[in-house]
Amino acid sequence: MTKEIEKPYFAIREPQNAQGRPTHEEIEVRAYQLYVEHGRVGGHDVEDWLQAERELNAKQGQTGRIIKAAA
Repeated sequence: MTKEIEKPYFAIREPQNAQGRPTHEEIEVRAYQLYVEHGRVGGHDVEDWLQAERELNAKQGQTGRIIKAAA
């Protein structure tokens, strides 16, 4: 029996691509965390992915506004 390895969720400090959006890897890690939080129940991969994308976009958007406001 193979044991699944949980991926850690890393705090995002700044967008890592030119468009100011989360990277594919950042979304993947957050979506996996959501999957684990929901009890590893399959069949919700698209919903988890979209939720992760929304959360990360919102988080990075807030970070950008805070930095611009401080300037």
